[in-house]
Amino acid sequence: MISKNVEELYLFGRNENVINSINNQRTNDVYFPLNHLNDNINAFHLKDDVNNLNETDLVILSVPSGVLSGVIKELNPYLKDKIIISSIKGIDYPSLNLMTEIIKDQTQNDNVFSISGPTFADELINNILSALTIGIDNSDYRKSIQKLFYSPSLFTDFSSDVQGVEFCGVLKNVYAVALGIFDSQFYGNNSHYAFLNLCFKEMRALLDKMGYDMDISNNYCGFGDFNLTACVDKSRNRTLGLMIGKDIALDFDNSTITMEGFRSAMAIQEMSRKVGKDFPIINFVNKAFKDRRCVKPGLNSLLNELKKN
Repeated sequence: MISKNVEELYLFGRNENVINSINNQRTNDVYFPLNHLNDNINAFHLKDDVNNLNETDLVILSVPSGVLSGVIKELNPYLKDKIIISSIKGIDYPSLNLMTEIIKDQTQNDNVFSISGPTFADELINNILSALTIGIDNSDYRKSIQKLFYSPSLFTDFSSDVQGVEFCGVLKNVYAVALGIFDSQFYGNNSHYAFLNLCFKEMRALLDKMGYDMDISNNYCGFGDFNLTACVDKSRNRTLGLMIGKDIALDFDNSTITMEGFRSAMAIQEMSRKVGKDFPIINFVNKAFKDRRCVKPGLNSLLNELKKN
């Protein structure tokens, strides 16, 4: 999508076969073999010559949170004077730093912004109507970044709360796990949407308690992304919750999404306790991660607590 709005786009990859397929056949054979990629997209690996990054104006970091520091270490000489946008959904544990904070700290660059929204990749690449929130606190770059993400099939809105946009992206993943666990035990549309509403109310209360703009929940990064991730079965975090609720074995050592969900849930729980408030649904997700036996009795206790509140 972005390649239509720029002269040249360099795409960093880890898999040499995918890199070769993009450069030679103009397709990503692993994920999107039927989609032709524009000729101005060039893939590269860190071990290749990356001096072409000297010519770039802007870098989008979209890697798993667990490898971010390593990628920055390799790319740091090229990041100091760039505009940097993060789409990474995660909190570093145990430091409790958001990804934009880590990027700023390690690059000594203040021009770090965030994006988040209801944007499944398989629909974006096929130009299906989607929406995105751009978190940007420097008005000098707003117009150029809006042009970067321009597409007839994409709605965009803005927030000056860069970390609020980012934090919404973390929260909706944890609440999607909660919805998955809930739906594995309770059946019915009424119950699903009742619990969805309870999750959204707690998410807004948590944003407020953490000092973020509560109105950000009305942005695409809030209400839209929360609903997509919590309700659609191809959402990885919802699927993770369903697997926990059905007591299906998880591979904590090799699954990026499992580890990120686990770390995010722990981090949010710790952050909320530091500001002096417990959030029942967040606490339940943490218990469920650690002990599957507490899922059914834990859900019943949770619902009783929420009803009292």
